[in-house]
Amino acid sequence: MDRAYDYTVFPDNSREKFLDTCIAIKTLYPNSETKMLEDVDGSILCVFQINGYEVVVYDDYDVGAVYVKSDLDLTQISSSWKC
Repeated sequence: MDRAYDYTVFPDNSREKFLDTCIAIKTLYPNSETKMLEDVDGSILCVFQINGYEVVVYDDYDVGAVYVKSDLDLTQISSSWKC
């Protein structure tokens, strides 16, 4: 899944960082539609549909990180992601 923007939120798995990131995106885009998915390995992702664009937040146990792939520039909230 190629996206215009790719952000590393945290260099390890963290449900807390994942949820904080989802909350930040939902706060920025309150009218977005969201879908939460969980893989059998414990990885979770949240897909945001925002005016025809897609933002996906991952807590990926295969990769071992929390990251975001986005069609939208999230610079206004990515500054809080210290990685």
